[in-house]
Amino acid sequence: MSSLSKARVETRASRAQHCAPTDSRRDLRRTRRKIAARVCATTAIALSLLSACGGDSDDDQASAYVAARDMVSVTGGTVVAAADSTADMRVFRGIPFAAPPVGSLRWKAPQPVTAWSGVRRSDNFSAACVMADRPAGRVGSILYQQTESQSEDCLYLNVWTAAATAGEKRPVMLLLHGGAYLIGAGSQPNYNGKGLAAKGAVVVTMNYRLGPLGFLAHPELSAESADGTSGNYALYDAIAVLKWIKSNIAALGGDPDNVTIYSESAGAGLASVLYASPLASGLFHKLVLESLAALPAGSDTPTLAQAEAAGSTFAANLGAADLAALRAKSATEIMAGSGAISQPIVDGAVLPDQLDLLIKAGRVNAVPLLAGWNADEGTPYPAFATTLAGYTSKVAATYGSFAEDFKAAYPASSDDDVQAMAYEPMRDGTFAWNVWTLARAHAALAQAPTYLYFFTRRPSYFSDQSFTGLSPAYKFGAHHTLEQVYFYDNLDVSAPARDYTDVDRKIASTASSYLINFARSGDPNGKGLPTWPRFTGPTSQTMEIGDRIAPTTVPFQSQLAFWDRYYSATLGRDLPF
Repeated sequence: MSSLSKARVETRASRAQHCAPTDSRRDLRRTRRKIAARVCATTAIALSLLSACGGDSDDDQASAYVAARDMVSVTGGTVVAAADSTADMRVFRGIPFAAPPVGSLRWKAPQPVTAWSGVRRSDNFSAACVMADRPAGRVGSILYQQTESQSEDCLYLNVWTAAATAGEKRPVMLLLHGGAYLIGAGSQPNYNGKGLAAKGAVVVTMNYRLGPLGFLAHPELSAESADGTSGNYALYDAIAVLKWIKSNIAALGGDPDNVTIYSESAGAGLASVLYASPLASGLFHKLVLESLAALPAGSDTPTLAQAEAAGSTFAANLGAADLAALRAKSATEIMAGSGAISQPIVDGAVLPDQLDLLIKAGRVNAVPLLAGWNADEGTPYPAFATTLAGYTSKVAATYGSFAEDFKAAYPASSDDDVQAMAYEPMRDGTFAWNVWTLARAHAALAQAPTYLYFFTRRPSYFSDQSFTGLSPAYKFGAHHTLEQVYFYDNLDVSAPARDYTDVDRKIASTASSYLINFARSGDPNGKGLPTWPRFTGPTSQTMEIGDRIAPTTVPFQSQLAFWDRYYSATLGRDLPF
């Protein structure tokens, strides 16, 4: 117990003694003087420690008062809540969870954090991990607001907690951000944890290594590692944070035995690997997948041998004859070829086999699952085709013997028809099918609670046609990533700022309540909310979340059935649904 906490206890004790007829007023005054001395000493210590870490301005004096209340011991040392924390919400930004992965630690699993002396301030986010360039066009301008500074020294996490005491045991929610495994950071405004923390969670966001810095496999890297593998460093980063939560989150009011991974896009790809990873067993207890799962769609996930071969080619293209030369390359040089090395692999350690085979064999972490996709996932991405001629030639070239099957699922007989369906194959084949398949398999094989959603809100600000670049503008719709600010209750802190309406706020309140209920108990339902039915199989309903919030039939089933047939054929095996 801290000196100040002891002082508070003694204050209560002294008041009780004052009421007792046997206590003297002289004893009471003596007790109060001792309390005052201890409080002053605690504040003085905080002031001196913070002064050693960052000066003695008026802002530092204010931070010292926060330190007297909100210093927390974690792995590596003591941290103090950010200066903008309040009595109702403490924020801790930039807590290191591993040593900087630089120099000889580049392309190694996270190493123990370097201890620090004094009290570490948490006013600012850390640098984001080094990223690829932001995509051009709508994908970049709408989906990814890349404004963070970047560094290889990026393995830090952030915590939002409204817990008043360390013993509250609030549900913990760890966010794995999206960004195609190439960009993104836990500090992006859409991931702000304040909304969910205000509803009762302890929210953690994190950075993980990206592109080749997060996924490069190479024979020399495998040879030097303890488990004989390489690649999947981004996943090791996530596992390191789960272990950090296990060891430290109780001090921040969280329950280490009630951890939910919530994830979107590429983050959901990582989370679906952790779903089947023996290295994550027991470290999380519920799973939320938004818009993706890492099922092999069209081709198997690369094996270690395949990834090592790709890594050797990557190194040769950089003119790096060996691992030392590769580590000597700058991060900018490494990321210049990032598109070639940017996905999880079957390494035999984090991911022992193809995800669908692990699911079939029951080798998964069978936790409650909440998953879903958006009505217009594909609209930020390039159109499948824009003319009938283009559609006809692309279908034949891409789908071969399945061309007629594709045309039956996505029929078009004019340019207008093609433009009407132009974004649907991306929506279904890349995003919806993966989630739909994992949800079916989880419900049938894992025998764990499963809940499916379908997000349909088309915000009113899409009436600005110049914003979307589509005609008509409303077709941009419930695009990929749009659900985030609603489920995370982040309308007021999203970037860029939007003109949200009362309808948007009602949807956000409901969606975030579902999410926090699921984190608490594994069931999104709660008082005052429309009933969300459990998903038990292909004939079950999904929960529509939009202007209408109610159970509905799973959409696009004829299109999803096409992808079942196509992916099973291209993989040469039945998939787990």
